[in-house]
Amino acid sequence: MSDPDDAPAPPEDPTERDPTALARASAPAPTDPSDPDPDPDATDPAPAGLPHGWVRVGERRWWSTWVGATTAFAFFAAIQAVQFVFRIAEISFRWDLALLVAVGVTVGIFALITVIRNARAPQPWIDLDSGQLRAGTRRPVPLARVDRAVLTTAPVGNGGRVLVLRLTAKEARVDFILRDRKDATLDPTSTAVLAEALRRTSVAMPTSIHDPTGRFARYNFPGHVDRDDAVALVEHPPAAGDPLPAAW
Repeated sequence: MSDPDDAPAPPEDPTERDPTALARASAPAPTDPSDPDPDPDATDPAPAGLPHGWVRVGERRWWSTWVGATTAFAFFAAIQAVQFVFRIAEISFRWDLALLVAVGVTVGIFALITVIRNARAPQPWIDLDSGQLRAGTRRPVPLARVDRAVLTTAPVGNGGRVLVLRLTAKEARVDFILRDRKDATLDPTSTAVLAEALRRTSVAMPTSIHDPTGRFARYNFPGHVDRDDAVALVEHPPAAGDPLPAAW
């Protein structure tokens, strides 16, 4: 007879579990020192219903500033200037030549002003997926770094006004036309994208050493608005005569 101590060990019960396995599985994976730190400016992607990727906020056509009475006035002024030059130079006045010169002068002036305007305030774009905004082809800026919002106004026409919301960060400045000279506002998509972008910024009213609580910031920093007021301005741009959430 064989010795029972020499018998092979019974196979392990497949239902048995290592008591330390669950603890090992739930423990966090070790951190690789070479892994990059998480990006503090990273944000969630665009919410459902909003477009992905870079979105142009507002459609700013190059000719939108020059339609209507502005062009007519500029052309009339150019005609008068050409006629004055002809008289000073003692050149016989010719309507065909005067019209040609006036058209050239008018186009040149408009082109120069358009280039300057686009250089100073280029078309704004927003990407909610990456949480960035940019002006024209300039370097994008994370939304979290935008910390100031300033509302500027300009009277136009018979009691109308232009509303411009300027967002600033340390490295950039971007202007958004909320209500233009023809009283038109942003389209629904631009409005929703800009409002969502503002909610992801760090916009706040500035403070001073003489007013650390910001109680009088509205008067110490004219035109500035906080984030909630900025979102409200985008979603419901005040019409001419409506009160504004800023003082001047």
